[in-house]
Amino acid sequence: MKITFRSFFKDMMTYGVGDLLLKATAFITMPIYTRFFMPTDYGVWNNVLTATSLLGSILALGSDAVYARFFIEGETVQDRQRVTSTWLGFLAVWSSVVVLICLPFTGLFSRLLFTTEQYKILLALALLTQPLWLINAMCAQVLRNQFRARLFATLNVVATLMSIGFSVLGAIVFKLGLVGVFLGPLVANLLILPVRLWTTRDLLRPVFSMRLLRDLVAFGIPVVPASLAYWAFGVSDRILLGRLSTLEQAGLYAVANGLANVLVLVNSAFGQAWLPYAMRVYQEQPQTASVFYGQVMTYLLAGFGLLCVGLTAFAREALIILSTPPYYPAAKAIGPLTLGILAFASTQVTYLGMMLAKKSRYFVLTWVAALVSVMVNVLLIPRWGMLAAAWTSALSYVILTLAYLGISQRLCPVVYEKRKTLTAIALVIGFTLLVSRLPHLDLVAGLALKMVYCASYLAALFIFRVFDQREISMVRRALQGVF
Repeated sequence: MKITFRSFFKDMMTYGVGDLLLKATAFITMPIYTRFFMPTDYGVWNNVLTATSLLGSILALGSDAVYARFFIEGETVQDRQRVTSTWLGFLAVWSSVVVLICLPFTGLFSRLLFTTEQYKILLALALLTQPLWLINAMCAQVLRNQFRARLFATLNVVATLMSIGFSVLGAIVFKLGLVGVFLGPLVANLLILPVRLWTTRDLLRPVFSMRLLRDLVAFGIPVVPASLAYWAFGVSDRILLGRLSTLEQAGLYAVANGLANVLVLVNSAFGQAWLPYAMRVYQEQPQTASVFYGQVMTYLLAGFGLLCVGLTAFAREALIILSTPPYYPAAKAIGPLTLGILAFASTQVTYLGMMLAKKSRYFVLTWVAALVSVMVNVLLIPRWGMLAAAWTSALSYVILTLAYLGISQRLCPVVYEKRKTLTAIALVIGFTLLVSRLPHLDLVAGLALKMVYCASYLAALFIFRVFDQREISMVRRALQGVF
């Protein structure tokens, strides 16, 4: 089967629909929770999620990357059944045991996070959700590796609607507050799990290979420090804000991240389609793979650049619609956050060499970025609050993608389009930072000006030849395949 941008774009659009609601929970619930909770409560909710996501990174053992790498290599149905059954069975037992061990210590965890045991029930509910979420996610990964994009999308949409619905029902209708918010995902994951297991039944068998498990874990364990590092510089800043600044700053930063997560949604949709495709290109078309990857980087930077500029430009208007006045100052953090997410998105390509060469030990490089992030945040957050956290996030992701690039180019070089890539980077940084220089006009005039500004960014991509006739023809063919 020939891998083309047309087929990749079609799957990316399908995965985007399926992943949109799944990753957009914070964004979708923002208009609701910001009207019922104060910034301090919002900060508590976000910090509990942040802390338990640390455990989730350990429990996962790099699960999606590990499973995808060994699944694609399976030559027969029996091989893939063995990989799937062994990995899912192990993760189910492993994650459940660890969570049961942690539950008696929720009071201690609450004191460490908030200097009080008041929130231990929230931590307990979030912990109990972790094993259910992990197995649900792995069942979704099975569909993704089988390129069953529509079923993947449908189940994600249903699961997310259930989670949001139960959360809002518990928090507002039954007046359980934050307890109801955390009950929602727990109930939703429990109810959707049998359905997900049914969809993957063809690959689930009563088989277990200890030898295969050793290989899977050996590949996954080096990913764990990387996952912890991702946590350290990706979300630990919210806890540091709560401890070194104020919970109000943590709440504003959580809202800013919720808005900036529009880019995360797109990156997630891209990643869901990208990893299986990238590996298939490497397996089936090795002679053209490096050029293909380089072209993808050009399009990724230019396309995400438009989202960076647009989201930064319209941040305040979005917050006016989605939140209430106490949350409007969060707009100041959107620009640096979007640039950081752009750098993070670029790792989808810069880390490929390590993945393809099965050199997962190099993911430990993420600790370089993590250490920089923590040290800079500790120094700057007490003075500049959420703005320090936002700019430190951007710096950390830049360091990360450059580290990945350096190693991957030695292991499995990509032919990057250097002029186009560097031009795209310069344009997105320049246009994103210059948003703050736009004049403050009335609503209608301001919206018109910002639309022209975003169009100017697109025009600059053509003027400076980041996009040329090749890209125009390619997009036209891809859209024809979708519509």
